[in-house]
This record gives sequence, structure tokens and C-alpha cells, in this order.
Amino acid sequence: MRSAPEIKGWCPGALAPMESGDGLLMRAKIIGSRLTLRQLREIAAIATDCGNGLIDLSQRAQLQMRGVSPATSHEAQQRLKAIGLLAADAAAESVMNVMASPIRGRDIDANEIASQLARAIEQDQALRALPGKFLFLVDDGGPLGLADIEADVRLEAKGEEIAILVAGARDIAVVLPASEAVGAAIALARAFVSLRAERRFEWRRMRAVTQALGAPAIFGAAGLEAEAYRTLTTATPIDRALGAQNAGGAFFAGVAAPFGRWRAEDMARLAETLGQEGAEELRPTPWRAMLALTPSAQSAGRIAEAAQQIGLIVDPKDARLAVVACPGAPECPQAHGPTRTDAERLAPLAARLGAGAVGLHISGCAKGCAMLSPAPAALLVREGGYDLIFDGRADAKPFAVNLSLAEVEQALAARS
Repeated sequence: MRSAPEIKGWCPGALAPMESGDGLLMRAKIIGSRLTLRQLREIAAIATDCGNGLIDLSQRAQLQMRGVSPATSHEAQQRLKAIGLLAADAAAESVMNVMASPIRGRDIDANEIASQLARAIEQDQALRALPGKFLFLVDDGGPLGLADIEADVRLEAKGEEIAILVAGARDIAVVLPASEAVGAAIALARAFVSLRAERRFEWRRMRAVTQALGAPAIFGAAGLEAEAYRTLTTATPIDRALGAQNAGGAFFAGVAAPFGRWRAEDMARLAETLGQEGAEELRPTPWRAMLALTPSAQSAGRIAEAAQQIGLIVDPKDARLAVVACPGAPECPQAHGPTRTDAERLAPLAARLGAGAVGLHISGCAKGCAMLSPAPAALLVREGGYDLIFDGRADAKPFAVNLSLAEVEQALAARS
């Protein structure tokens, strides 16, 4: 019997890389959602020169290079520093987790607020006590909203003001002028640190504190007075984030790699096309797609066509988008076996189950890192086959155990 999977409680960084089955996992520190073409090119080059040429785009819109060796890690760090993607120290790197809307809204610039927030986090020594998974999110009300993304502290545009919320309570917020929003978010994070001081293991994230004490108690501990609130932000379906798009007058080409796994050579080829089309900025997203901002609809169309020729995904109906799979073995030492071997074969069935969203989660262990929310179907890899779960997470009670691939296909077909 295998032991229970180890809960790390933190994400890999560049200054604190994580050991994996294929070497060190090193993550560039992207603040908000802004990435320049120069940075993209250099990440591809670092992955080639210092790693194994594989790059994962995470659900937190971060790019992480795989297979970095101890001998090449210092070079990778220095090259990330040269392009502005390295934090000042490992402690700051761990807690400077700020996501932002990919396309700017009308009144608020999410990336500017995100940059201010990251600087404030970095300068506040008390916030070094935040858990490494703690996430700040800034949604500026733009055309591609983040309403379905879970964050510990949310900042949402409300006209020219900003509402600040805590996880687990979307119906209460403090609404402030934009100039005061960062200070309020920092105060809430400090309140979280204080309130969980004696229960750090049980209350790992803000949602747990909200459930235990209530949101008003957290706002009160931060010296803030909250009020009833109704969110104005929206979620973004994948068909609005892939291919050539016009979002409120912003042209972009949305591109994804199968299962979020990029090859450095594909990223470099895409970067070459972006340069030719005058696309100087990209937006990594939590939907594991990257948006290349373009000067025209025509250039967005040409980039999408070139990406498809490379083998990347630009069609929102691509069945592979309906499957979420962690790296699995041998890359993850906690995985019971490989996860992506059968993913493409199962993708058409997953697409039928998902009906335009994720239909199948394949997990190498019960932690289910790649998807923490329930899926219509989940497969837990075992040495002898798969455990099958319906409408649950990877750690839920299975519908059937130790199934062969053929038996999984039969069960999914009967369900879809």
C-alpha cells in the first residue's frame, strides 16, 4: 500500500525550485497578467539551455520550466533576473502571488493595481508568514472576467472604485477609492496572518477562516467596515479566449498547448511569428491559454493560423481542452503512474461529458493538484489501472476501481 500523498502547501519558484521526477521545477515570477515578447523568448531559451525544454503554464497563469539541474539553476535565476521575472528573495517570491485580468477594463487597470500590490507585499515583512498558496486577484471588470477563479483576497472594479472581498463570502465587501484598495488588501492579509496564528495547519487558506469566524470578523480585524455587495464581474468561457478575437476593441490571438504543456521550440516558433506581426505583449491566463495582443484583427488571425500549424490549440472545440491532467509519473514522484498516456484517446468522451467545459480530470494521486473542484468524471491512476469517480474530486469515493482503459471508455460512454 502506498503512503498518502505529501501536501507541499507551496508552489515552486525560481529562488526556491521544487524537486520533481525530471529535475528541478523552476517558476518565473509573473505579476498580474503581463508578459513581454522579450520575456517569452528568453523563457523558451532558458528552458532549452538550463532545463529539458518543457514548460508548463499553470492554473495560476505562471510559466514553470521543467528539468532544470542544480548545475544550471544559478544561470537560470540570473537570466530570469535580467528580464524582470525574479523576486528579491525566496521569502518574498513565495507570497507575491497576484493574478490580474488579461484584458484591461474601462475604468481600472488591473495590471497596474497588481504591480502596486506586489510591491506592497514584498515590503511588508509580516506577510512573509502567509502560506505559499495564498492568492491575491485583481479583476478590473474587463471583457475577460475572473469571477470563477478562487482567490484568498479579491479586488474587483466597481466603476471607478474597487471592492475588496475575502474567499468564501462573495456577498460582502469593502468598497473604496482605487487609491486605497491596495492598503485594504494588505490589511486583510495581515488580519489573516494574525487570526490563524494558533491554527496554521487547520486554517491554511482564507476560506477556512471565513467559514470558522465569518467574513465580518476578518474585515473587523483589518480595521475595515464591510457592506452587502453584489459582484459585477463575469466568468470567461474558453470560446472567448482562444483563436482570433476582438474583446471590446482589443484584438488578440488566444493560444493553448495540450494539457498546458509547452515545448520550448514551439514557444520560440510562436514568438517569432508574434514579432513578425507586431505583437509585443502577451497575457498568460488561468485557463492555461496565452493571449497575444495584436494591432489588428488580421494579425490576430495570422497568428492563430501559425499557432495551429505548430500544433498548438486555437479552436475552443478541441476535445483536448475537456481533459485536465497533472504531469503524473515519472515527473511527479508522488504519482502512481503516468496521466497523459491515455488523455488524447479519452478526450472525445471527455468533451461529451464536459459540454463545453472540463469533462475529465486525470490525477496521478489523491491530491488532485491539477483540478481541486469536482469534475463530471475523474480518474485516479493506480498501479493496476484507474479508479473512476463521477461528479467529484480525485479524492472522492470511486464509482469503480482498478479499471482497464477499455473499461474506462465503456463507463464514460455510458455516462455521456
